[in-house]
Amino acid sequence: MKPKHIFVIATFAFAGWLAASYNNGVHAKYEEDVTDYHATLLGDTLPLQARIERTRPRLEELQLKKAFEKIQASETEKENENSLDFEENNRLIDKLLTTAFRYIGVRYRSGQSNPNGFDCSGFTSYVFKQQNIQLTRSSRSQFNEGKPVADVKQLRKGDLVFFGGSRRSRNVGHVGIVTEVNPHTQSFKFIHASRSSGIRVDDSKQAYYSSRYIGARRIVQ
Repeated sequence: MKPKHIFVIATFAFAGWLAASYNNGVHAKYEEDVTDYHATLLGDTLPLQARIERTRPRLEELQLKKAFEKIQASETEKENENSLDFEENNRLIDKLLTTAFRYIGVRYRSGQSNPNGFDCSGFTSYVFKQQNIQLTRSSRSQFNEGKPVADVKQLRKGDLVFFGGSRRSRNVGHVGIVTEVNPHTQSFKFIHASRSSGIRVDDSKQAYYSSRYIGARRIVQ
């Protein structure tokens, strides 16, 4: 017999075996269903319970999968909400700084908090008030508002920065608003009401301010 004929015969034999196996499987399944049906009619639920037990691992797997998908959907929703909050806060900070820069050059006036003149805390409270954010009136009380920012590298634009009245004093005596942060040099620029020049921008690297820096607070989270 030629090899070609042997291959054809083997192919038909294998196909027949698959068909028989399938039919036997279907038949066995049918018999199992019929047996379970009659047993249940007679009040015997054990066969049905046994089959339920066999499917339990698969059901638990599906339940875990659904729970995981639900957690993923919840996390995605939270990420989207956080992203929207972050964008909204950035827009708010940009508005704060736009307002602050509008008053560059306005003279320093002790106890004042209006476009005709500002002291340091009068300036910060006025700027934030324009965006409906209420700050207390003194630099010392503002140092207790918002959340502390422990490290200069973690500063963001819009944060309040505080300075002592002298190099030796750790009492708050001055406040400004961060306009720029350089995490590599651990320094920042800030806009404030300077006694000598009115509203201006200075750098924390300047000796006068670096020696007096006390800390920072984040008002816009």
